[in-house]
Amino acid sequence: MQHAPQGAVPLPLLAGPAFDVWLSGGEPVRGEHQGVQWADDGESLYLQLRIDDAEWRRDPAAASESAYCRLEAARQQQPERHWWRLWNYLGGILSGEGDDERYRQFTLGRHRAWAASGQLDAHLPAATAIGCEQGLHIFALAGRTAAQAIENPRQLSAWRYPRAYGLQPPSFARAALVQSEAAGWLFVSGTASIVGHESRHAGDVAAQFTEARVNLDAVLAAAADRAGCRVDDFAARNFKLYWSDAADATRHAALAAQLAAMAPTQVLQGTVCRRELAVELEALYELPPGVARAIAP
Repeated sequence: MQHAPQGAVPLPLLAGPAFDVWLSGGEPVRGEHQGVQWADDGESLYLQLRIDDAEWRRDPAAASESAYCRLEAARQQQPERHWWRLWNYLGGILSGEGDDERYRQFTLGRHRAWAASGQLDAHLPAATAIGCEQGLHIFALAGRTAAQAIENPRQLSAWRYPRAYGLQPPSFARAALVQSEAAGWLFVSGTASIVGHESRHAGDVAAQFTEARVNLDAVLAAAADRAGCRVDDFAARNFKLYWSDAADATRHAALAAQLAAMAPTQVLQGTVCRRELAVELEALYELPPGVARAIAP
């Protein structure tokens, strides 16, 4: 099944494949619930929801809470589906000052929805939040197997961020490790130049990319430790590289080439959720079936 139908992700594609797909073993059952479009192949569940720009701008926290409650309701329509991975694209992500910033309002609304559903007491899924032009666009994957939350030892868990980052901290895990019937998957969340909870290398784009790569490697090592395997057992399947400024993508095309040498890489123009950060990346890795079965429940 498609991660997003071609053109659905509301970001300019600067380089790489036009779209990526989540392949299904058979024809999925499709439906709609409270505006959430979904497709279920019996093993994994794909969901997609768009909140129009007027509703999003009027009250971002309320719009985000409503969106996540609707996604949760759609997930619960399918038996035994657990959250794996979410992609959030926020119109004007850095608009507003202090706690009124749209990203902080989004994290507040998502936190309220997760609290109401009990998700805060379970394993949080992997997630990305990137700025786009308009509206709120959410894409998600869930599945029969519960994901294991993976954290980065170099970073403070996002859900433990101090008050300085908003009324409620971001509710996501640095990665999600999944054991499916066919294979194992590691969904790595949006990863930027952050150590502890602080941004690093403001004004130095290349150094930010390098720091993000170090964080990606740290998450991969933590996942290998959890799975009881080697880092080399993980096979890279795709990367997404987000640039706040498209000009940076042109100036630093060699950085994207580092990722593209390992797996298909989409290069997109999308605003990172902190003003001082210029670049963010995410990844999907696969484990072979024999290794995946070693993952502890």
